Amino acid sequence: MKKKWLCRFLGFFAACGAALAGFAGIQRLLLFLAQKKDSPVPFEEQFRSSQGEIACRSMGHGRPLLLVHSMMPGASSAEWEPVLDALAEHYHVYAIDLPGFGHSFRPEKPWTAYQYANLLHEFIQDAVRRPVCAVAANGGADFVLTLSLLFPEDIRRMALISPEGLGRGFATPEDTKPLPFLLSPIAGTQKFLTDTSKGKTRERLENAFFAKEKVTPELTARYSNAARTGAHAQTAFAGIQTRFYAADTRRAFQTIPASVPFLLIWGEGNAENPVSVFHEAEKMQDRGAFLLFEETGVLPHLENSQGFLQNIMDFLK
Repeated sequence: MKKKWLCRFLGFFAACGAALAGFAGIQRLLLFLAQKKDSPVPFEEQFRSSQGEIACRSMGHGRPLLLVHSMMPGASSAEWEPVLDALAEHYHVYAIDLPGFGHSFRPEKPWTAYQYANLLHEFIQDAVRRPVCAVAANGGADFVLTLSLLFPEDIRRMALISPEGLGRGFATPEDTKPLPFLLSPIAGTQKFLTDTSKGKTRERLENAFFAKEKVTPELTARYSNAARTGAHAQTAFAGIQTRFYAADTRRAFQTIPASVPFLLIWGEGNAENPVSVFHEAEKMQDRGAFLLFEETGVLPHLENSQGFLQNIMDFLK
């Protein structure tokens, strides 16, 4: 009798192990298929940083203009496509993929704002080799603000699109608590695959846009596929979900050097970083320019690219 129960017990666990192995195999297949859909950008260059390869879209001639994308699953330098060509007619544009995104290397662990700011400093010093005008969105804007605090000599002027750190500050222990689970195999990987599916990606983009009809199937597919690309794509996702990269950038904003003109941009319909933060920021600074877009959400450079471009060109003159 004992032998019979032991055989059943072992058989049950063998079946569970086989099921888990099969499930993990399906997960690997889904990731592989997503990576096969990804393709390099024709005008992309590679910068070899001390940490790894950084992909960069380098276009145009003139004063250097650094574009830093937002922090959301699937984000990359492709975020700037609607305004790239027009900006490159007047500036030497450097639109980089931050580590963990696009075609840049994927860190094995989530990065902090300090690490991203130091990477930007290294890129400016070694690839651009002179101070830049910077235009940066959301989490990327926090990295540029942190850069301006650590290395003010790197920045000539900057346009900041709704920096998250002005309102939410650093990640809390409650924010980062799910990190071990999100980085775990099987369960964490399944959460990653579920939340980067086309359905969930569309929901996330619709929350970021004021005009939901602008979230096309093509845009959804691009973000969904990009979010799954790379050996450590799950790590980037976990860092975003837990706000591991977040920083309190209020001090950096308040102490922007007087020699650095700045423009703070906000979408009035920003559901993730409400317009009340924009109005609080206006009280923090007695100089600079402040621009509020109506009927626009988190990404005005995507949602209202013509209005955004006109204002950016006026600011950069």
